[in-house]
Amino acid sequence: MGSLTVTGIVAPRMSGHFKPLMERFSEVFAEATGERLIPGTLNVRVETPITIKEDFRILASKLDGGEQDLLFERCRIDGIPAYRLRRFNPSTGEGNHGDHILEISSSTWIPNSSPESRVTIEFFR
Repeated sequence: MGSLTVTGIVAPRMSGHFKPLMERFSEVFAEATGERLIPGTLNVRVETPITIKEDFRILASKLDGGEQDLLFERCRIDGIPAYRLRRFNPSTGEGNHGDHILEISSSTWIPNSSPESRVTIEFFR
């Protein structure tokens, strides 16, 4: 397995919809990932859209019952183990911000997380 490394810029806080979802369904997230993620995501803007490579997913029926599943891809951000999360509507292929904003979550606090900070994300592909 190879890797894909990209550099991006931390975007200012957007809608903040992941934090309440992750708090409300913390057991579902823990079961899926095997760890307790810090609620919320760090939004990282990349120059070239990156299509997610799904490692696993949480079905919408286990969360809010909407039309969008939640895809996960394992990665590292500045060397810290993390996940890229992406909402995904199986009917349309759409979800959230698209593939130019990477939503990253981890069980470890990410120190370089201020808006406009430059971060490096490594995907295992």
